[in-house]
Amino acid sequence: MADRWAVLRALVTTRWRRFGTREHLRRYQQRRLSRVLSRARAVFPFYAGVPLTGSPEADLAAFPVLDKDIWLAHFAELNDRGLSLADCLDAARAAEASRRFDARVDALSVGLSSGTSGRQGVFLTSDAERARWAGTVLARALPSLREPARVALVLRSGGPLYEAVEGGRVSFRYIDLALDPDAVAAQVAEFAPTILAAPPQVLDDLAARRSGGRLPNTVSTVYSVADVLDDDVAARVGAAFGVPVGQVYQATEGFLGITCREGTLHLNEDLLHVERDVIDEASGRFVPIITDLYRTSQAIIRYRLGDVLLPGPDACPCGSVFATVARIEGRADDVLRFTGTDGAEHPLFADFVRGAVLGAHGVQDFRLVQRADGSLRLAVRPQLAQSLAHRALQGLLQSRTLVVPDITGMPWPREAVTAKRRRVRREA
Repeated sequence: MADRWAVLRALVTTRWRRFGTREHLRRYQQRRLSRVLSRARAVFPFYAGVPLTGSPEADLAAFPVLDKDIWLAHFAELNDRGLSLADCLDAARAAEASRRFDARVDALSVGLSSGTSGRQGVFLTSDAERARWAGTVLARALPSLREPARVALVLRSGGPLYEAVEGGRVSFRYIDLALDPDAVAAQVAEFAPTILAAPPQVLDDLAARRSGGRLPNTVSTVYSVADVLDDDVAARVGAAFGVPVGQVYQATEGFLGITCREGTLHLNEDLLHVERDVIDEASGRFVPIITDLYRTSQAIIRYRLGDVLLPGPDACPCGSVFATVARIEGRADDVLRFTGTDGAEHPLFADFVRGAVLGAHGVQDFRLVQRADGSLRLAVRPQLAQSLAHRALQGLLQSRTLVVPDITGMPWPREAVTAKRRRVRREA
């Protein structure tokens, strides 16, 4: 019952918390930052020597920016129990292998990241953190607090973090992403959710079944989770279910953002302080560096995510002052690199590649890999459209005055059901 009340408290607090201006939000973040940074210096050995001046902005700048490799290398120094990465990985992998997702180490729940960016990470959550997460997600994701909701989550892993949502007017069903598509569709049909959240590839499959009359439509809200939502997929899913497709921007590092009622993706800046590592001045594309304003089990302070975000407009009709994101474009490590006709190296973002290749006549899907030597390997479905996709890609590079490398075909790669879909990928 204590957890249920904690969820409700977080729900109500989040739902009714309002910020009239960016300055109001900034002051709120500064107060939270002061607590987080002061506690971090006292609790996490990794930060014991970081000087504090009393100015939140100056103090934050004194903390180092961490990437995933550094964070994992100092895992024991960055959680409040001193737990080792090896012990937590063992527990999380055993739980995942059994598909039980109930791993605990020293009273903390242990979850496993997907490992899309390389090494698998581990996230730790206390009961209080799970309750706060659940209440916050409900506050942001439920269209109404008055109407009952049946929420279906198709995810790679379940467990206490998601089960904390269950109760009251909200019924919950975790559907294992590792199941075959027929089994996933059968569970969705049987549960008849009003809210459906799943990775884009699952939504695409369910949309095809819905369009073919093989899946009843009970959903009034659809969210894409855990992967990049491409425009072509969003259009098909939206047409099949008759509602716009929202996005939940959730990662190992926290609940990062969600689509508002106007269809705009906002960063959850009441939960996170976000710095921008701008990687393209012209468009403002950036990699977020986040500081979690509430996390206590693990330190998420100036953690550099691997995602490339395209900023959205400064204002949204919904009235929220939270920063907007026009598009999540994929991993920063997967930004392609080409030599220009000027002899300099230039980035090519995945969004441009997706637009060009999917715009070629007859192309339904593709995978593109840039090898370490700069050459490209391209797989296309259906294979009959291979030459058209090849020419579209070549035309894109030429239009941007980039030197066209060797482009060869490749067999369609084998991809695990639980793997994230990466249409564009760059090898190290």
